[in-house]
Amino acid sequence: MLILESVHTFYGHIHALKGVTLTVNEGEIVTLIGSNGAGKTTTLNTISGVLDAQAGAIYLERSANGGQGRAAATGEPGIRLDRLPAHEIARLGVSQSPEGRKIFARLSVKENLAMGAFARSDADGIQSDLARVLELFPRLEERLNQPGGTLSGGEQQMLAIGRSLMSRPSILLLDEPSMGLAPLLVQQIFQIIREINARGTTILLVEQNAQAALQVAHRGYVLETGRIVLSGDAQQLLADPQVAEAYLGI
Repeated sequence: MLILESVHTFYGHIHALKGVTLTVNEGEIVTLIGSNGAGKTTTLNTISGVLDAQAGAIYLERSANGGQGRAAATGEPGIRLDRLPAHEIARLGVSQSPEGRKIFARLSVKENLAMGAFARSDADGIQSDLARVLELFPRLEERLNQPGGTLSGGEQQMLAIGRSLMSRPSILLLDEPSMGLAPLLVQQIFQIIREINARGTTILLVEQNAQAALQVAHRGYVLETGRIVLSGDAQQLLADPQVAEAYLGI
C-alpha cells in the first residue's frame, strides 16, 4: 500500500533521512523503531507532506482509495505522494496522529473529531465513523462537550487517534502513541491499535517503546541516524540480540 524508495530529507543543511526504503502492505501493522533523533518522526512527516523529500520517491499503491487511474497513467507503482501538498495527501487516505497529540485545546472533543473529517462530505458516513470512534474510545463519549485541553494525557492520545480515524484512512500513521502515558494506559492504547488494524486499517507505527511496538506489529524496521539498518518479521526482531541490546534494554 505504501512504498518509500531511497527517500532523502533535509532540515536546512542537516541530512535527516539518508535513503530510507520501506514498504507497508495492505492490512499490516509495520513499526519503525529507533532512538531519539534517528529520523522516525521525520519519516512520517515526509510521507504526509509536512516535510519535502529532496530525493527518492513515495508511492501510495494505485488501488488505495480509488487512485488507480492517476497512477496507471504514469506506469508507476502508485500515486507519487512526494509530488503532492499535504492536504491532497490527506484526501488520498493518508492520516497522521502526530507526536505530542496536537489536539485543538479550545475545541470540544466532538469538534476535534469533526476536524478529522474536514475533507469529507458524506454526512451519513461521518456519523457512522463517529459512532465507531466512540465505541473504540468510550471515555471520549463521556467527554464529548469538554474542551480538548481539559482531558488527561491518555484521553488526549485517544482523541488524537480518533480524530485521525475520522478521515476514514486507508493508512494510519501513528507517531509515538504511548509517549508520556502510564503503563496501564500504554497497554490499553496498544490493544486499541490491534483493534483498529483488525477492523481493516493499515498502520505504520513509530514508537520508542520498541518491545510493545514489535509485539503488536507484523514487521519492523530499525532506523539509525536516518538509515534503515535492519528489517524483518517483528518476532524475529524481538529475538535479535542486536535489537534486544540496543532497544529492548536486555
